[in-house]
Amino acid sequence: MSKKAKLDEIIRCCENRFNRGSAAEWRHSDFSDLSRAIFRDTDVNISPSTLKRIFGKVSVDDDYIPQQATVDALKNYGQYVEPETVQQVEASSTKPVATSGLNNSKRSRLLFTALLLITAIVAFLLFRYWKPKDISGTINITRTEGLLPATVVFDLQLPETEDSLFVNFGDKSPWQYIKPGEKNVAHIYYTPGVFTASLLTRQQTFAKTSAYIKSNNWIAFGCHRQDDIPVHFYALPVIKTGSDSLFDVTNNQLFKLGLDTTGPVLTRLSNYTPINQSADDFIFETTFKNHIQEKGIFCRSTQFQISGSNSVIRFRWVNAGCSQRLLNIVSEQIFKGATNDLSQFVLDLSQWTTVKLVNHNKRVTLYVNGKQIFTGSYQQSLGDIKGLFLEFEGTGVVKTCDLKSYDGKLLYHF
Repeated sequence: MSKKAKLDEIIRCCENRFNRGSAAEWRHSDFSDLSRAIFRDTDVNISPSTLKRIFGKVSVDDDYIPQQATVDALKNYGQYVEPETVQQVEASSTKPVATSGLNNSKRSRLLFTALLLITAIVAFLLFRYWKPKDISGTINITRTEGLLPATVVFDLQLPETEDSLFVNFGDKSPWQYIKPGEKNVAHIYYTPGVFTASLLTRQQTFAKTSAYIKSNNWIAFGCHRQDDIPVHFYALPVIKTGSDSLFDVTNNQLFKLGLDTTGPVLTRLSNYTPINQSADDFIFETTFKNHIQEKGIFCRSTQFQISGSNSVIRFRWVNAGCSQRLLNIVSEQIFKGATNDLSQFVLDLSQWTTVKLVNHNKRVTLYVNGKQIFTGSYQQSLGDIKGLFLEFEGTGVVKTCDLKSYDGKLLYHF
């Protein structure tokens, strides 16, 4: 099978899994959603414009074939299976030629001497002229300016590679192309959090560093998609809005800020004020509910994340029928709704829900409305606590949100 025919088969597998009909009928939003779905499953970022070329939405040369890493990501997402092939090898036999023992011995000595001479010449040339490529690379933070927004300057040591180099800043903003010889790059972070910045090509990551963007209190904002957060988001007042809640965001408030609330929106409440506390021993508790639209077919979710300097704990809940979208993280462990039974994370999000997470010596126990739904341990330390967020798909209400040390010291209170 030719590479072009194989690519066509892979595209058909992706169309089948994406389940939105023929790609010829897709719009830009469909390609954006497919880009996010591929990244979620494979950790490979394929831009919507690249997907349009691959799926024939944009004209390209007849022999156009994308990079191998892109093809591999599409194969993984579309669950493409290589066709079985049977290779037949024809055996051949040769009739030995009779030679005298003396001739064989001379021929062997000559062959051994020639091989020894060639080996010596190759070794000398390698020692004299060959210089191995420096495939190492580094990325380090040299300066941070401001609180929110914050400009972070990264110092770069580029590896020797013929592939294009990029920096992924870890905040879902587009990767930045690095020209040969560049020694530093700057980036603006608009939201608080712990972000992993990486120096990489499309196929390989060379170096990583962690950027901690602080807040001086609780911060709230809304946006259309997570991809929009680096640039297009809208700050919200973090104030008490009623007798039974501390934080209440409505579609009307978002509309007044400028968000089109007829489409999907995200609202987040976060606090990344620096504290001195291990993330492997804490108690987190929050009470919340989502604003659920009365009519229509939809998925809604609420998730929280405790960010450590090394890793995170994140749990997400969805309404019935949407558990395939779940992605929960406990340090090095990842639980996907597509491959795991996560039905215990399906809730009636329109009702008040109290979630309690107890983490003691890297053993995590999670309760929902007083009922234990998860317990497990992890190996990789989370490091020190850097902050937390509570996020709604749509809008919601927060009654309480507290993080304490395991011995009861109040760290964050809302």
